[in-house]
Amino acid sequence: MIADYLTGFDFSLPLIDAVNDPDIADVRSEIAALALEEGLDSGYYETQELAEAFLEAAREANAGISDLHSPARERLADILDRGSPYQRCLFDAVATLPLADAASHLVWLTELMRDRADMYRPVEAARLSTR
Repeated sequence: MIADYLTGFDFSLPLIDAVNDPDIADVRSEIAALALEEGLDSGYYETQELAEAFLEAAREANAGISDLHSPARERLADILDRGSPYQRCLFDAVATLPLADAASHLVWLTELMRDRADMYRPVEAARLSTR
């Protein structure tokens, strides 16, 4: 029974649920929609990398660091310079928010993307067991 369910599992379901959740913050629906087309691993790692950079930027801001060449700013610039369209879209979706809020939303998406990627092994095992 569970194997039958898993063999047809749609990895996009958690993201679709977030997009359609009327009680979720608009920015979370937006970034979940941006993540829909991303691969399991690449989507997770790129989201995580950007979330960590925003967390670092928020820590710097809380510490009063305003250096234009601070480690967090350099890290964010490096991420954007690499030209990942996905990361750029995520950045643009949260860039106008306070740093702590942007980081919070990206961490939320990172957790969703990790849970999505973590489903690969059980789904693949179920698919192999039904062959």
